[in-house]
Amino acid sequence: MKIYFLVYNIYGMGGTVRTVLNTTNYLAEKGYNIEIISVFRKQKEPFFEINPKVSVTAIHDLYKLKKRKKGLKEKIFNRLMRLKSIFIHRSESAYNQFSIITDLKLLSYIKSLKSGVLVSTRPSLNLFVAKHATNKVVKVGQEHINFESHDEELKRSIIKSYPKLEYLITLTDKDNDNYKEIFKNSKIKIRKITNSVIDLNYEKSQLNQKTILAAGRLDYVKGYDLLINAFSVVAAKHPDWNLKIFGKGAEKKKLEKQIQEKHLYKNVFLMGPTNKLQEEFNKASIFAVSSRMEGFGLVIVEAMQKGVPVVSFDCPHGPSEIINHGEDGLLVNNGDVVRLAESLIKLIEDEKLRRKLGNNAYENASRFSIEQIGREWEDFFNGILK
Repeated sequence: MKIYFLVYNIYGMGGTVRTVLNTTNYLAEKGYNIEIISVFRKQKEPFFEINPKVSVTAIHDLYKLKKRKKGLKEKIFNRLMRLKSIFIHRSESAYNQFSIITDLKLLSYIKSLKSGVLVSTRPSLNLFVAKHATNKVVKVGQEHINFESHDEELKRSIIKSYPKLEYLITLTDKDNDNYKEIFKNSKIKIRKITNSVIDLNYEKSQLNQKTILAAGRLDYVKGYDLLINAFSVVAAKHPDWNLKIFGKGAEKKKLEKQIQEKHLYKNVFLMGPTNKLQEEFNKASIFAVSSRMEGFGLVIVEAMQKGVPVVSFDCPHGPSEIINHGEDGLLVNNGDVVRLAESLIKLIEDEKLRRKLGNNAYENASRFSIEQIGREWEDFFNGILK
C-alpha cells in the first residue's frame, strides 16, 4: 500500500512541514512506501531534512521555472499563472499563490492515483481531495486548526464536503469531540493523532541565561504584538532580560514599529527564521506562546523537550492539552496581556519554580515523541489495510 501526503510546500518551514516530515521519515524507516506530494517547490533544498527513502513530487516547481528560457510558451504560461484558482477555496491563506496552472497540474496528478491512501494536510487541500480524488484511494484529511477558527464560508464548505473523506485526523481531544459532533450523521471516521517531535539526545537548557524565546511565523494569529506589550512590562522591572522571536512573516514591519515605539530595541529582537531552533533553546530560560489560537503547538513540545518551561495563553485548543498548568508550564487566560507579563516575571524571579517546571516539562515531553506517535500512525494505516 502506498501512502501519499499532500502538502502545500514541503521545502518550506513551519509546524505542518516539521510534523509531516517527522511522520513520513519515521514511516519510511519502518518500511512503508511513502510519497510526499508538494503543491509547490520554491527553493532548491528543503528547509528540514527529508529521509532519502521518502519520494517527493513537486507539482508546481517554481525553482525550476526560474531557470526556464523565455519564449512564447513561457509568456502563455505566465499569463495563465495570473489567472486565479477555481479549485482552491478562497479562504486559503495562500490563495494568491494558486492559479489555473496549479489547478490543472494538481488535478491531473491526484486523478492519476489509482490506489493507496492519500493524506491531505490543510483545509483547502482536504476540500480539493474530497471533491476530486477518485474512490480508488482512501481519502484522509488532517485538521491542524480548530473548526471555530475558520471563517463562515470555509465552515460551510467543510460541513458540505468533508463527509466525502473516509477519515479526518485531528490534533486535540477538544477538536476530535467537536468534529465528531459536527459529522455525527455522516460516515466519516474521526480520529485524534497529535503532532510529534523527533527523539533528541541533546542536553537540557541550563535555564541560566536571561532570555525569553518565542518562535513561529510573524502572523497576527501568533499574537506577537501582545507578547511585545507584555514584555514591555517585564523589561521595565528586569531590563537585563531580552526577548528573541524567531520566524518570518507579513507582520514583521508592524512588529518592528511596535518595538521602536515602546523603546524596546535593546531588549526585543526579531531574529528571522532558523533551522537550529534546538540550539537556541539551549540559550533560553523561558519559552513564550502568545497565539490567539493554536491548532496544537508543536514548538511548545520542542521547548519542553529541551527542559524549557513554557508560559502560554490558554488559546483554543492545543496548549492546554500539552501543558499541565503549574506542573510543567503556566497557562494564562487567552489574550490577558497583564497576566502574561506577571507569569513571565514570576518565572524570572523564582528560579526554583523555573527549574521545577523545566525538569517536569523535559519528562512529560516524551509522550509526544515520534516513537509514540509513529506507532499510532502505523496502527491507523494497518487498520485501513485490514
